[in-house]
Amino acid sequence: MRLVLDANEYIFALGFFRKETCESLLKVLIDNLSLHSICICRTIVEEVRSNLTPKEFHNFVRFVNILTTIDEDFLIPFELGAKYETKGFKEADALIAAYSEWVGANALVTENRHFLSNHPNLPFKVLTAKECLNLI
Repeated sequence: MRLVLDANEYIFALGFFRKETCESLLKVLIDNLSLHSICICRTIVEEVRSNLTPKEFHNFVRFVNILTTIDEDFLIPFELGAKYETKGFKEADALIAAYSEWVGANALVTENRHFLSNHPNLPFKVLTAKECLNLI
């Protein structure tokens, strides 16, 4: 399964205020490297950096280096972002949705973008860490 993990998944798995489901999701993904792929864009990395201590961010970078590479935001087609902005998405939400579509993600895993699932015909599912764990 191809997944985009929103910044909050990493923050709640590695930061001070931890959430068990987010920690479990990262562990399951590491333990099953051959079954799933993780995609991450620069915006997510920068949001994670601004919400973790240097030591926690170092652990995040180690995780990313094991599982994937970072895609630069400028690679995401402008038209995809504009498509989501015309649907009323805020700029950051439009970027994450466009990125998820661009990489062909099966799901965007997030703890705080549930409103995205209210939009019909998204080319990806919007799941919480708990829902993702139940699915994979």
